[in-house]
Amino acid sequence: MTTTTTSPRSRSLVALLATLLLAVALAGCSLIPSLPTGGGGTDTGTNGGSDDGGESELVGTTWSGTDSDGDTWTLEFQEDGTVGLTYDGNSFDDGTDTWSESGGTLTVHIEFSDGPVELTGAFLGLDQPIETQGSYTGGSFTLTLTRD
Repeated sequence: MTTTTTSPRSRSLVALLATLLLAVALAGCSLIPSLPTGGGGTDTGTNGGSDDGGESELVGTTWSGTDSDGDTWTLEFQEDGTVGLTYDGNSFDDGTDTWSESGGTLTVHIEFSDGPVELTGAFLGLDQPIETQGSYTGGSFTLTLTRD
């Protein structure tokens, strides 16, 4: 019968390698944008569609504005229900950033590195601004979007 023992040095080396791997993984997460004070929210609705089951007239349009905290936003409503985002000059196109329109209400869900943000507002047509309320864990803001 052969017995294998692990030296304290081997265990320390394994722990060091695991810590290094975790640090590299977390460093990659720092490339995702963040809000100054946290995030929170949930995704709702059918992505990229309208309440009658057809395609929303928002598909393919781009809207922008500056929120009540002074941050600039540009949203591109994509056909697949995702939204392209430019936030304070940094562009992102992530599959977890989604939008839906139901009953004249627009809902946008954005995943920031420190948590999700939910935007909701009344969509009154392509020629009208969209007044949204933004919410995240620990706070809220307003954002008026106008079509580019």
